[in-house]
Amino acid sequence: MSSDKDVKTKVLSLLEDSRPDKDVKTEVLTLDAGLLEGGGQVIRNCIGLSCLLNKPVKLLNARAKRKDPGLKPQHASGLKLMQDLYQAELQGGNIGSQEIYFKPNGVNTSDTFIADTQTAGSITLLIQISLPALLFSAPPPKKKLFLPPRSKKVILKGGTTVIASPPIDFLIEVFKPIVEREFGLHFNINVVGRGYYPQGKGEVVLRVDPIVERTLKPLNLVDRGEITKVRGRVTIANKSKQIGKRMATAASEVLTEAALPELENIQFDIEINSEKINAGKGLIRLWAETSTGCIISGNDIKETPEEVGKNAAEKFIRNIKHGGCVDEHLQDQLIIFMALAESRSKLVSGPITLHTRTAIHFIETMSGAKFHIKKLDSSESLVNIQDNSLDWDEGMYLIECEGIGLMVSK
Repeated sequence: MSSDKDVKTKVLSLLEDSRPDKDVKTEVLTLDAGLLEGGGQVIRNCIGLSCLLNKPVKLLNARAKRKDPGLKPQHASGLKLMQDLYQAELQGGNIGSQEIYFKPNGVNTSDTFIADTQTAGSITLLIQISLPALLFSAPPPKKKLFLPPRSKKVILKGGTTVIASPPIDFLIEVFKPIVEREFGLHFNINVVGRGYYPQGKGEVVLRVDPIVERTLKPLNLVDRGEITKVRGRVTIANKSKQIGKRMATAASEVLTEAALPELENIQFDIEINSEKINAGKGLIRLWAETSTGCIISGNDIKETPEEVGKNAAEKFIRNIKHGGCVDEHLQDQLIIFMALAESRSKLVSGPITLHTRTAIHFIETMSGAKFHIKKLDSSESLVNIQDNSLDWDEGMYLIECEGIGLMVSK
C-alpha cells in the first residue's frame, strides 16, 4: 500500500510529465459517469483532474440520470475550453454525446482563452470545470529566481443567472472569499453583462493567478461561530422595481415565520438590470456571515416573484438551522480543492448532498486523495458515501480529506 509521500511524489511526477515536451504513454481510465447522481458535475471534476494529473479518461453514460441525457451546450463548451487549455485530444465533445474521450497533452502557454455556449448555458459551470486546471497552468520554473507566472484570462459567454446552476453572484459573494482565504489562491470574476434564460448573451471575464512551487493550504472549516451579518439582494432584468419588492416581501414573510432572532428585519437591496437583450427571470439571494468567517447562503430563480422569494428564504433557513459551516451549494464545490490541497482538510457540514457524495467518489477514484466522513451524532461513526440506507438529509457531518498536495515545481 502506497504511503502519502509516495502518492505525492507520484502526483508531482505526473504533473511534470504533462508538459508539452514530454512523451508519456498513460493507460486510459474508463469511468461510468452515470453512477450516483449521474450529472454534469462528474464531467467537470473528471476532466479537470485528467488535465492536472495527465490521466487520459473515457467517460461513459454522461449525464445518464438527467431527463435529457448527454452533453448540453455548457458541457460541450466546457470540454472545448479544457481542450484548449491543455492541448487535449477530445472525442465525443458534441452536444448530446454520452461518451467522452479526453487526453491532455500539456499546458497551453497562451494567456487568453474564450468559451461561448452560444445559448444561456451556465457560465458558473464553465468556471467550475476550468478553475482548478487554471490554478496549476503555469509552466514549471527553470531557475531558482523566476518572475511570477502571468495571470490567465478566460472570456466566458452564456448565462449568468439561470435555473439548475448557481448564479454568478454565488461564486462572487460566497465561493470566492471562502476558497481564496482557506486554500490560499487568488482569482477575479468580472461580470461584463448579465445573461438570463432563454437569451443568454451574458459575459464574464475570469482572471486566475496560477500558483507555482507551493501547494494549496488545507481547508479548516469546523466551527460556524455566531452569525454577525445577514444580507439580502434582489436582481431583476428589465422589470419594474415593484417586482423586486414582491420578491423581497415574500422572502421576509417566510423569514419572520421562522422566528429566528438572527434573521429578523433583513433589509433587501434591489438591483435592476436595464439591458433589454438580457431580460429574464429575477434572482433573490440571502447570505449570512459568521464570526469565524463562514458564509451561509440561499438563492432561487423561478417564474413568479412570490415563488422566488419564498423558495430562497426556505433554502436559507434550512442552511442556517443545520448548524454546518457551508450551505448545500458550496459543500460539493470544495471537494476537489480539498483533494488537491496538502495535508488534512476538515469541513463540518449539514446534510450531505448527493452532489457531494458523487464528487467524493469520482475525485477519490481519479486523484488518490482519501476522504473520511463521520456523522456527528452519538455514535460518531464513519459512513460510506454509497450507503443509500442512511438518511443523508438529516444531521451534521465531518468531512476529512488527506489531500495529494499537488504542486507545479522544477
